[in-house]
Amino acid sequence: MAKRPVAAKGKPQAAAQSKILVFVDRIDEAGVGGWAVDFGQPGESLRLRVLIDDVIADVIRCDLHRDDAVLLKLPASRIGFYYNISPRYHDGLRHVLKFMTLDGAGLAMSSRGGAEMAELSFCLAKPVRVEGVVDGMIDGLIQGWALNVDDRARTRQGGVRILVTTGGQPVAELLADQYRADVAESVGCDTGCGFTFSPPPELRARRRTAFRFYAMPGRQELGGSPLEVAYPQDDERERIAGLAKRADELFAFAYHLRKELKAALPGERYLLSDYGRWAAQALPLALPRAQARYGALPPEQPLVSILCPVYRPRVGDFLTAIDSVRNQSYRNWELLLVDDGGKDAELTEVMRRLSAADARIKLAVLARNTGIAAASNVALGQAQGKFVAFFDHDDVLEPGAVEIMLRAQAATGAKLLYSDEDKIDHSGGLSEPHFKPDFNYRFLLEVNYICHFVMVEMAALRQAGGLDKRFDGAQDHDLLLRLTEALAPEEVCHVAEVLYHWRKTAGSTAAAGAGAKPGAALAGAAAVAAHLQRRGLPAEVTARGGLTCYQVRWQVPEARKKAARVSILIPFRDQIAMTLECVTAIRQHTREVEYEIILLDNWSSSPEAEPFTARQANLPGTRVIRIAEPFNYSRLNNIGARAARHEFLLLLNNDVIVSEPLWLRTMLDECLVNERVGAVGAKLLYPAGTVQHAGVVLGVGGVADHAFRGIAGRAPGYVMRAMAAQQISAVTGACMLVRRGAFEAVGGLDEAELTVAFNDVDLCVKLTQAGWQIVYTPDAVAEHRESVSRGDDFDESKIARFMFENEVMRERYTGILPYDPFYNQHFSREGGVYRELRLLGPER
Repeated sequence: MAKRPVAAKGKPQAAAQSKILVFVDRIDEAGVGGWAVDFGQPGESLRLRVLIDDVIADVIRCDLHRDDAVLLKLPASRIGFYYNISPRYHDGLRHVLKFMTLDGAGLAMSSRGGAEMAELSFCLAKPVRVEGVVDGMIDGLIQGWALNVDDRARTRQGGVRILVTTGGQPVAELLADQYRADVAESVGCDTGCGFTFSPPPELRARRRTAFRFYAMPGRQELGGSPLEVAYPQDDERERIAGLAKRADELFAFAYHLRKELKAALPGERYLLSDYGRWAAQALPLALPRAQARYGALPPEQPLVSILCPVYRPRVGDFLTAIDSVRNQSYRNWELLLVDDGGKDAELTEVMRRLSAADARIKLAVLARNTGIAAASNVALGQAQGKFVAFFDHDDVLEPGAVEIMLRAQAATGAKLLYSDEDKIDHSGGLSEPHFKPDFNYRFLLEVNYICHFVMVEMAALRQAGGLDKRFDGAQDHDLLLRLTEALAPEEVCHVAEVLYHWRKTAGSTAAAGAGAKPGAALAGAAAVAAHLQRRGLPAEVTARGGLTCYQVRWQVPEARKKAARVSILIPFRDQIAMTLECVTAIRQHTREVEYEIILLDNWSSSPEAEPFTARQANLPGTRVIRIAEPFNYSRLNNIGARAARHEFLLLLNNDVIVSEPLWLRTMLDECLVNERVGAVGAKLLYPAGTVQHAGVVLGVGGVADHAFRGIAGRAPGYVMRAMAAQQISAVTGACMLVRRGAFEAVGGLDEAELTVAFNDVDLCVKLTQAGWQIVYTPDAVAEHRESVSRGDDFDESKIARFMFENEVMRERYTGILPYDPFYNQHFSREGGVYRELRLLGPER
């Protein structure tokens, strides 16, 4: 995991702390002890920050009795301390311990040796052995796993330090903490035990390199080590690059050849599970990226009011939070602390001292606990800034957070801004990043995806009316929804940088997910329902599985429901049994929607075809159109659309089997409650129950790819994106409801250049460019037996056609495909959705 430095910078301020003396006289296997006294206030027991590896580990009180106080002529006897070092640091590695005052000034330590020291190093170990294996080169990366095995405690834990050497020289140090479900299932251990190694460029330049992998600190060599890896030389690299370019031109060979050549030129890669390593490289680049993307700060340097209600956090976590505000690169801020009746005298005293030390920190102490909404409103009532930011009492801001938000505001004129975020643990480790989409109102109805870090224009916030105590637990979600009622979509800005670290503590939502605070789910559902009622959009809102993710069931007026009818277009060629199963399922299961079925017979020739089409054509509400032409998916559906009688079209593959009564009603209602929705896509599952389609992401793999392919059908997906309705950039044409007027306005499907692949993506992009919205709903579910009707798109005989259509899309949408607004910029576009991260330089 990456660790963020959170301690005050600089050397111990001896002059400023000349009246404080810290003496260490006990160091053992469990901790460190001694005494500390403030000669300026000898009657008051000192409280000190304890830092390990520059991360606040704890806050201690020096109030233990010392028998030697009289002998040492000290002014008091209750000045002793003993700090138990957490077992997490008993790992055989060197760690550094420091002391600081509560307000962050460094303290030197003395010992019986007489010399002063600014820090104390220690190395503690527990009896463990190591198991581990280097799996080899997989997809261009060297991968493996390692475990610390404690036979006495019967534990098998990841987190092993791995030293990589070549020629006897160290080249890298890794941490075996990546997700490896296969290892956990096989040996019954912690899932966080994997490691990945991407050799640096200077080593990849060699023809052959042997790497050795050692578990540290015992330098135990892992199984499978040494590993010899062969890399192409410069002349070979040039030849490979040339072949790759040629492969793009020769469509018939491109798919297989380009994939193999890229695998032969491995580069630095960051899986989502490897977020800590990515964060260490990427987060320091956030401010340079913002400067390049957004330009200068507003010339008037507006005051930013940071609201922080406080209720019984750990003192160390609270001080870390305050330090992150004080270390902001933008200096014109005020921090409004509200002690919300916590009745913690020590914590209140800490806040008073912080306020006294920095005029920008202001404190209000409430006599009783009022809740987060009421306490925030107290802070808001005292705020003087042009902008208001919300900050929890134990979270951490990136040093450039406020500055980056202000640069974005100056460039966009936005009145509501939000950033990406991750989670931080007690040791400063970063994990679980939430890389968010750009403003997505439909998604906000189902999930408070905006969450942290939020900055709002004061005038807009006062107009919205502050926070509502009725929705404590989801008060921020309620406020965001009320803000959207007055703001235009272009006045909401997503700042795509991780600027906020959400603290994981026992019982917190950050640590355990939404289930840790079940009341929050009920409050959130009530907030969404109240918002929709204010907007005149009747709906039933319920929590999905007790999570803070909500299902919105629209309650469309009966007259409008009956008036909206659907023409279902189903192309097929032979595959009579499959097509019969498809239409039979529609007739058996579809409820509350009036529809017609138009079967588009594309040159069927099997003996069963004619009897089948004859029987179908005789059924009420069914027509058959025979199209004796080579297969052209776009043209087939365009012909069907011209023959359709109804306001809405449903493009449906003949290998899609429905089974839920309200599948079509659910899709249709999304269009009826929002006149700007042009197309709606469903969740499609493979016969085994895993996801085949849960929306389409632009730019991945060149043109587009399906989101969440292969995950369990009921799995939430990345930050609940698979289980929540939301606006997205494209949906599959295998089951797409489209407004007929919108379909005709953009020219329908492209039957000239996109006859088979990407025509659905092209349609969605055209609809978006024309001002329509595309929505994915997980509440319309069907089974998709993909490509049964015409085979696999990647059959050798079809690669040329696929690559041609691939290039058509790349040329047509050069400035659009790489920038899907609903797929965060930090995700890689090379392949796999919500899987890999990429490093973006300042020029981005």
